[in-house]
Amino acid sequence: FFDSMPAPGARPASAALDKLAPYLSGVSSSPGAAGSAEKETKPATKSVAPKLTKWLMGAASKYAGGSVATLAAPPATAAAAVAPLHGPVVRAARNELAREYREWVDTQIAKADDFSIAVIYASAYGNTSAMAQAIARGITKAGVAVEMLNCELSTVEDVATLIAKTDGFCLGAPTLGGHMPTPVSNALGVIVKEASREYPAGVFGSFGWSGEAVDLMESRLKDGGFSFAFDAVRCKFKPTEATLQVCEESGTDLAQAVKKLRRKKQTAETKALASGGAAAGQSDTAAAVGRIVGSLCAVTAKKGDAQSAMLASWVSQASFNPPALTVAVAKERAVESFLLKGATFNLNVLQQGNEKDTIKALLKPFAPGENRFGDMAVDISETNGCAIVTQALSYMECEVEERMECGDHWVVLAKVRDGKLLQDEGLTAIHHRKTGTSY
Repeated sequence: FFDSMPAPGARPASAALDKLAPYLSGVSSSPGAAGSAEKETKPATKSVAPKLTKWLMGAASKYAGGSVATLAAPPATAAAAVAPLHGPVVRAARNELAREYREWVDTQIAKADDFSIAVIYASAYGNTSAMAQAIARGITKAGVAVEMLNCELSTVEDVATLIAKTDGFCLGAPTLGGHMPTPVSNALGVIVKEASREYPAGVFGSFGWSGEAVDLMESRLKDGGFSFAFDAVRCKFKPTEATLQVCEESGTDLAQAVKKLRRKKQTAETKALASGGAAAGQSDTAAAVGRIVGSLCAVTAKKGDAQSAMLASWVSQASFNPPALTVAVAKERAVESFLLKGATFNLNVLQQGNEKDTIKALLKPFAPGENRFGDMAVDISETNGCAIVTQALSYMECEVEERMECGDHWVVLAKVRDGKLLQDEGLTAIHHRKTGTSY
């Protein structure tokens, strides 16, 4: 329910819930919703469904020769189903889901008020909007809230208010007649005038022929003294899965740059806390947790025409029959979106003494969309299309059965569909740590 939108925006979702509240039991409106104070005394708007049904049945009786029973007066208005544009019709547990969604929305809005990134865009045919959604998803994966603003539906005052309260931004636009749309140009003027130069930025956009808008935005921000967290993302016509993956990874890069800047600002406070007794106790706990060892593996995955990979050490067998395992994946990892329920991936167990090249290849920084395998020797599985690391000790072809949210990670439960030992001799590479606060 909550993952059905690419990157659900808290404030638009809150507005939608405000409209649903009169038709659902126990679901409150947001404090600022129009008419929320009058909810107890003002009756809910009547549904048009009974009248529409009566009219349709009457038409059927008149033109199809059927007989229609007299419709009883409709009961008090209540939603029998919720039909969102972005997912399946919800008929069961409507009130409970809406209440939980309200809790999620309120939490996200509170987070956005404290720490967030602005995604400001305009879209002529929905292509730039799709890129904005993918970037927003990448930002939220990194644990940072997103404030999305469509320039075409907003004023320059809205842009100024948003820029004043966010910690970074990215700007997207299509190219129309060799230029950026006027609403984007106006927003760009506000950004150059009002935004702090220390905050990371980014630009993106789609085009049909020339694509000047992205270049214009990039050059003006660069001339204005802004630094970029990711290279400009350009898309000709409709974005492919590979393009959307680049957008998502760019959003994650932007979020990580913003978090890094914030950590620098909090250095003094962190040092003060680290000198206290409580911090010393936390260090003891971290040292104890750090003594948990894990096997070094390479997770390789494929989604459409996009490939991804990561180095994993939080891996464990979960079941004998059927054979199953768990892998912990940080929410901000690019491969996370490849490991949704029903997806397939390969787990390549690295061999002790022969793991350094693979580790080096997977740990180096990657630009969004860059080949994750680099100089690694890989084959492609004929079964699931995912990469097989030829220097690995063994590999397993897996299918995601379940996912569980655990703090800053997802724990992925996968069933092993097939496997093969690549090296008859050799031991599994083991990862030893000294602290439980990092890999």
